[in-house]
Amino acid sequence: METMLETRRARAAAAWGTDEIVLVHAGGQIGRPGGQDQCFPFKVHPHFRWLTGLSVRDAVLAYDPSDGWTEFFPTVTAMDTVWEGLLPLNRGRALSELPAWLEARQGKAITHLGAGHDSTTSPLEQKTLEARRPKDEAELLLMYRAVSATAAGFAAAREALREGLTERQLQIEIETAFARAGATAVAYDTIVGFGPTSAIFHAEPGSRALAVGEQVLVDAGAEVEGYCADVTRTLPGPSGFTSQQAELLAILDGVERAACLACRPGVEWHDIHRQAARGIAFGLKDLGILRCSPDEALETEAIALFFPHGVGHLLGLGVRDASGVGPGRGEKRRCCGVTPRCDLKLEPGFLATVEPGIYFIPALLNDPANREKYAPQVDWEVLERWLVPGGFRIEDDILVTDSEPINLTSEIPH
Repeated sequence: METMLETRRARAAAAWGTDEIVLVHAGGQIGRPGGQDQCFPFKVHPHFRWLTGLSVRDAVLAYDPSDGWTEFFPTVTAMDTVWEGLLPLNRGRALSELPAWLEARQGKAITHLGAGHDSTTSPLEQKTLEARRPKDEAELLLMYRAVSATAAGFAAAREALREGLTERQLQIEIETAFARAGATAVAYDTIVGFGPTSAIFHAEPGSRALAVGEQVLVDAGAEVEGYCADVTRTLPGPSGFTSQQAELLAILDGVERAACLACRPGVEWHDIHRQAARGIAFGLKDLGILRCSPDEALETEAIALFFPHGVGHLLGLGVRDASGVGPGRGEKRRCCGVTPRCDLKLEPGFLATVEPGIYFIPALLNDPANREKYAPQVDWEVLERWLVPGGFRIEDDILVTDSEPINLTSEIPH
């Protein structure tokens, strides 16, 4: 691991190409509203974790181009050990020595990265993201462990499905399986939606009970030492898919598999989104829902009525790790009626989610303004016969290589 950290630090220093002092902050615990001596679980900043391999609150990694890297950690007191079981790290220097370290370098400019500092406009922030995008061997090993635990959760979900099961009960089954399979945490708040709630992108599992004829959308991932899987499956209820649900899912399955295969070096992420949007438009055209050509559905942004989010994002240390724009680009651009989370070219080592969806969302489809605006593109009468409550999404985690992309989550059945 030490050699791997040296490689990462060399990559970061080369990307920065700076004469400035750089301080990378791990971040601290955040108190819960109302106090009461309670905090949210600590999440170390990914920049710090990537460069140190550690999750230590209030620590700082300092970089001086003239003499390299120095770690500073808060002193662990006896009461820290009593209350939280913390132990000294026996590496680096005491955080109390950081002011003197900076004083010895007085006059040099300082850039702050990581937690507690708004570095979004700093050129070094963008360069750090670029350095972290390709995943190394150690990162991929942790990703495979996260995927393995995630697969256990989805297997448990399929076994648990029955009429009357609530969304919350299904969430518990999934997350319990994650933990038993070695997850150190959940990667993000588990999303479970039955029937109509499956069209809520970040649906919070509640007391809704599964009814006959409803599809089940599960978007969940396990975390292992900070590395996160992110998987979505649309599952059949107790009585199986209806004919309409099966037709829509067949369209989506083909679109998703083609988009996964398109994840190759040099390919623009917007082109993958555009390919997925066009595939969905073809399918909706065949069903008679769209009266226009697929190209017109994309150009007029009518497709965003049914596919109103980006096709995916980068993944790794966090569920949207190092996403954003590529080198030399400004703000993220729109594509097919949405603004994808990525606007970059794929490179070997990038890890991305591919997650197209088809949704029937009343707030969009019943909006009078949308009905008027997209009357030339959408056959609203046909749509009424296809208003399947809810949404459908399939998501896999794809590693870009020098040749064929690798689907890390292919063992989780669609």
